[in-house]
Amino acid sequence: MLIEGRTDESPVVVLDVPPDFHQVPLDEGTEERTASQLQILRDLGLTDREQREALSLFLEGLAIRLSRGSVLSAAFCAVEIAGHPSTATLTVALHPTGTADGGLVVMGAAEAMRREGRYSSVDIRQVGPYPGVTAVVDRAATPTGAVAADEGATLREMTVLVPLPGHEQVTMMTLSTPCLEDWQLYETVLLDIARSIRVEAPRLAGRPPCRRASAVCRKSLHRCRTPCGAWLRWRRRR
Repeated sequence: MLIEGRTDESPVVVLDVPPDFHQVPLDEGTEERTASQLQILRDLGLTDREQREALSLFLEGLAIRLSRGSVLSAAFCAVEIAGHPSTATLTVALHPTGTADGGLVVMGAAEAMRREGRYSSVDIRQVGPYPGVTAVVDRAATPTGAVAADEGATLREMTVLVPLPGHEQVTMMTLSTPCLEDWQLYETVLLDIARSIRVEAPRLAGRPPCRRASAVCRKSLHRCRTPCGAWLRWRRRR
């Protein structure tokens, strides 16, 4: 998963996300977003009409809600674990910090989150090669939430904050699930994703356009949030 800021000067964050998580299209254009959603339905192999319609409505609602905030990338999974269905949603955002001192950012963020009082636990821990903050909270699901769950159901949410080395920004990764019986697995997944974080230089304008016919790819490769084979082939030629 590639996460780009809203300016060309922003660093590019790369995360290794398990293939069971499908990236939610957050494109502003309805055509591109719809094409991406249809591709997800094809990838999942859903044939039941009601299931396809329900998932389409969920993806569209999620994309609209997240596009209004600071979230730059999102993904969801719908899998079977030990014989029962299980779902989770992952969101990733970048936030300015005002300093490139990662230790200071971590201590300040942890203190602010503890004072906020809504988290059941807030810890400073090493996340791969970087210091980070982890916070966990249980909350009630809402009709406008980012997770597919019945209203009033309990959601468990874990947030991991990792400062980007050499940049005055912090990556905020949040995983939410109503499947509390699978929490230990999802916690491990999120921490593994956080440990995989890599930072690349900002993508410069003027890169060649993607020549695929799909509406999803009618954009500059350097701004594409769902890199395809064409993007990867171009990248290797660099």
